[in-house]
Amino acid sequence: MKKTLAILLMLMMFVSTAFLSACGSKSEVPEDSGEPAAGEPADTDADTDTVKVVDALDEIDTEDMLDLPLQIESITLFEDGTLRIVPTGDLLKNAETNNEITDDAAYPFGDSGKVQKFYLVRYGNGGYRTIICIMDDGTLSALSAKELIEDHIFIVMDNVTGRDTYVDVKQTENEDAFGVVGVTEDGEEIELDFSLDF
Repeated sequence: MKKTLAILLMLMMFVSTAFLSACGSKSEVPEDSGEPAAGEPADTDADTDTVKVVDALDEIDTEDMLDLPLQIESITLFEDGTLRIVPTGDLLKNAETNNEITDDAAYPFGDSGKVQKFYLVRYGNGGYRTIICIMDDGTLSALSAKELIEDHIFIVMDNVTGRDTYVDVKQTENEDAFGVVGVTEDGEEIELDFSLDF
């Protein structure tokens, strides 16, 4: 009887050891490659898992505004050149349908390159606004205001006007309408209104 009990105890120990070993190997976490997911900002601070915010804008659609709503909650530019846009309403639904949402936000300029600066500008006299970005290579990329406001989708036009020397974008206004001007590194001001109607 003692011999049978000893054999059973050894068998139970063997099974327990094998079971624990199997569980241990399944719980191992694969090593992180360190590469960010597509469209997400890169991790520049391993301790805090955050990327420095360079510029941010919220309260884009307000109840007292005269402009047409963009259905955008916030815009955030990160140090790594990623521009994060948080859509709402139909813009959010359409972005989800088109698989453009990552961590509750869209990154429509992700294929355009790194964003250096962004501007939310008015143009024309119909309450239209759009987002224009100066890219790292000095070109301009912009969202189509027509598709953004009327169809609630992100359509990006890259290399607006075909120049690569932009350093600033300015809002202009006269008694009839708003306008947008791109400023080049030599101080030349280029009207962008017609280029934004795409």
